[in-house]
Amino acid sequence: MGILNLTKRGVAIALSAQLVLATQAVTMAQAEMLGTEAAINKYAQHSDRSFLMGELQREDVRAEIVALGVDPAEAEARLAALSDAEVASILAQMEKDNAGADIIGILFTVFIVLLVTDILCLTRFFNFTRCVR
Repeated sequence: MGILNLTKRGVAIALSAQLVLATQAVTMAQAEMLGTEAAINKYAQHSDRSFLMGELQREDVRAEIVALGVDPAEAEARLAALSDAEVASILAQMEKDNAGADIIGILFTVFIVLLVTDILCLTRFFNFTRCVR
């Protein structure tokens, strides 16, 4: 009877130790501070990709894609396969290439053209210029 109690006691201790070790490994949590910029970047990447997908859904864009001979489903699949850096690069390119975005440059160019034509006596737009003749 002494051997049986000793065996039961040994098994109980071994199982208890195993249970304690197993629960300690599961309950150990890894926590770290998450910066605001990291959280914003995570959601901005999803927003950028969904913006480009929305642009692909527009009828005029789809018509242009089909006119170029590209299947819209294939274009969506390729857009989904792009990395976050590539999506950001595409959005930067789209922002830079907006039509009429450089209104100051356009106005300056028109001013210079009118000034030169006034100096060459082709027009009389500005009062402060004199003809070269």
